[in-house]
Amino acid sequence: MVDTVDVRRRVRQIEATIAGVHQETPDTASLFFDIGDEPHDYKAGQFITIDPHQFAFLEQTIAYLEQIKEGKEKPRAYSMGSAPHEKHVLITIKEERFWPGESKYPPVLSPSLTRNCALGTPVVIKGFTGAYTLPENIQSKADNILHVCAGSGIVPNFALIKHSLHVADGLRHVLLYSSKTKADIIYYNEFADLARRHPQHLEIVHCLTREDPVDVEPSSRRGRIDAELISKYVPDPSNCFVYSCGPGILPWERKEARQNGVEPEPRFIEHVLDLLRDTGLDKSQIKQESWG
Repeated sequence: MVDTVDVRRRVRQIEATIAGVHQETPDTASLFFDIGDEPHDYKAGQFITIDPHQFAFLEQTIAYLEQIKEGKEKPRAYSMGSAPHEKHVLITIKEERFWPGESKYPPVLSPSLTRNCALGTPVVIKGFTGAYTLPENIQSKADNILHVCAGSGIVPNFALIKHSLHVADGLRHVLLYSSKTKADIIYYNEFADLARRHPQHLEIVHCLTREDPVDVEPSSRRGRIDAELISKYVPDPSNCFVYSCGPGILPWERKEARQNGVEPEPRFIEHVLDLLRDTGLDKSQIKQESWG
């Protein structure tokens, strides 16, 4: 009963204001929300939701999409990249694009949030929720935390790492982060700084899939995250807990595959989960979130 009351208290509508905007990569932007006197009573790794209906300039687009979808547009969930001790609530959004022949519908909210949000813009957010968090008794489960991320899947893991280092809980974090190019690495400077300041508790390996790494710090390699790399950082599967976030199979892709009598094409998160299990990790040691 106590947990239920606590969740209901924390999940609420909050009137926020955009206090900062930072272009992370050519198609990704960070928004910093000032939530006034509202308590930062969330856990690192959780998310907020934003209802697109609150933006007047989207009214006609939403009306059209709701007509052809025969259903109401749902709020969008965004992982927080901030830790509770930080001044602002941070979300980082990758701009979705409509690709003829590939995309099912044009995106509603992400292009506007990444391109057109001015300082001072009021935004109603709903938070805080999500189970992609460090357990209270994590030290009794493992000393080593492995993060396996791709693209904007880095956002909640950024929060997890910052919080752990801030409270000095003694955990050792390894981040295997897949990006297309150096220019696509989100939080590049922030992670480099964290690695310099916490060499005993944070190790980072950037994996670039579309170019050879040049001057990528603190460590980098060419190619995708593979079984050999994961095995290197899981010398003892019994003393490891994993957080993996990145693109996964979408619900509508699974539905279409079932209708066609085929298996959907695995994406990053499905591939990584197979690698982790092959390494000897049990599903109880793995937390994952996917997006598409």
